[in-house]
Amino acid sequence: MTAFFIMVGLCILAGMSSTIRVVIADDEPAYRNAIQRTLTLMPECQILGICKDGQEALDIALADPPDVLLTDINMPRMDGIELMRRVLKKEKDIQVVVLTINEEDEVVFEAFRAGALGYLLKTSTPQEVIDAIRRAHRGEAKITPRIATKVIEDFRRVKDDDETDDTELYVLSDRETEILELIAKGMRNKEIANHLSIAEKTVKNHVSNILKALQVNSRTEAAMKAVRAKLVPGN
Repeated sequence: MTAFFIMVGLCILAGMSSTIRVVIADDEPAYRNAIQRTLTLMPECQILGICKDGQEALDIALADPPDVLLTDINMPRMDGIELMRRVLKKEKDIQVVVLTINEEDEVVFEAFRAGALGYLLKTSTPQEVIDAIRRAHRGEAKITPRIATKVIEDFRRVKDDDETDDTELYVLSDRETEILELIAKGMRNKEIANHLSIAEKTVKNHVSNILKALQVNSRTEAAMKAVRAKLVPGN
């Protein structure tokens, strides 16, 4: 019986052995400390940097790309929106989770257009923050219910206002369309490469072409635009 419980324990640890590399960007010292304490509850978390502004986070993220970037919106030197744009232009596999007090409609929508995968308010519990980071690492979104309502309402409004069929506006190859559909399902480049039995570098090249064709800056925006334009099936 003892051996059984040891085996179960080892299986649990093995399931959590995948390290999640995180960079934190927030200009409030007290909140930075609170997030650092929260992440000590994640055995698989490796903090690469705790930054006081967007510029510092950008420098660290480009020098040693994290799996997840956890960022505030309003920060000195460089805000979270510009940070996302710049970092995702160079490192498209980084998943971004916004953690902020700002829930203004335009800021929320701009964050998703810039490439945010998750959007939480600072009133979120430590467990919600941890869950958001783990979900982001898997390519899944975590959004505060109030923010999710805003996004859905905006998506419906744009869909209702757009009466034209714009599926002909984008010229993608069959392979690019296939990869775009996998992006929309939340798969990362390495997973796509394994799924299609092609080189990861080839996937990255296709992703770059897709972003150019759709005229977007991030994988998240590409997925949203693809569903809206009926290039891939919606969920």
